[in-house]
Amino acid sequence: MSTKTHYLLGIALLIAALALSACQPIAPLPASGVSSLADEIGARGTVRIGVRNDNPPLSFVTEDGEWVGFDVDLAHAIAAEMGLEPELIVVDGTTRISFLQEGRVDISIASMNHTRKRDNAIDFSITYFWDNQSFLVRTGDYTSIDELMGKKVAANAGSSAIPSWFAYSAAQGGPEPEIVEFSDKLAAMQALRDGAVEGYTEDNITMLALAAGDPALELLPGGHNPVQFGIGVPNNQSAWRDQVNYALQELWKSGLYHEIYFRWFEDPDAPIQLPLGGQMEVWPE
Repeated sequence: MSTKTHYLLGIALLIAALALSACQPIAPLPASGVSSLADEIGARGTVRIGVRNDNPPLSFVTEDGEWVGFDVDLAHAIAAEMGLEPELIVVDGTTRISFLQEGRVDISIASMNHTRKRDNAIDFSITYFWDNQSFLVRTGDYTSIDELMGKKVAANAGSSAIPSWFAYSAAQGGPEPEIVEFSDKLAAMQALRDGAVEGYTEDNITMLALAAGDPALELLPGGHNPVQFGIGVPNNQSAWRDQVNYALQELWKSGLYHEIYFRWFEDPDAPIQLPLGGQMEVWPE
């Protein structure tokens, strides 16, 4: 089955996948006498990875019940690079941080833009994905994101697009934004189609995926917030963060990262075409 077919089948099951995430039992990190999380994970032999299942083509569930996507493939590759067995745990736009804080996951590979606000709550790896945040609108209604300043728009609950749009509007001297927050991307898309909101702001890759094949919707050029995804790690675990960073760099150096990226974003059969937008930081030996 092609990547594009995986994606199209997965869209239909997003709501069911969200329900599944709410029901999945997750055990908290057990208490132990080891000196660090890195030691705990090494002794355990498994790494618990928080991954979304509602965000095609980065991470979603197909009609066949298969959990797939760029972040999913990257999670397996990182675990293999570190010699650990991966245990994928469903997170969403809010639990991808709280599960790290509560010790329920060891890392979150969950399309998470690295912002200062989030960095106050958790630590981050080096950047592994590059994008921007613009607006999805009804075709022909607007030509620039500036035209949406002061209008009612949709955003995902907890998204970095929310404070960014406030900051962008203020910098341009525009009126204060009116944002309706949605916990369900499909509901936000429907609100846009129905005219309940004038635009929907999120990572461009996410909006392009959700709007694929719909000529009634279009993505506005430019953007108000550069996106730099990082892997979330618990605070104050520098040895573990280093291991995650080293694994990412080895995947980049070996070319495996590029193979995964090509499969999901550059292959002619990929659901979304998004040329690689950055260069991973690689440290010398």
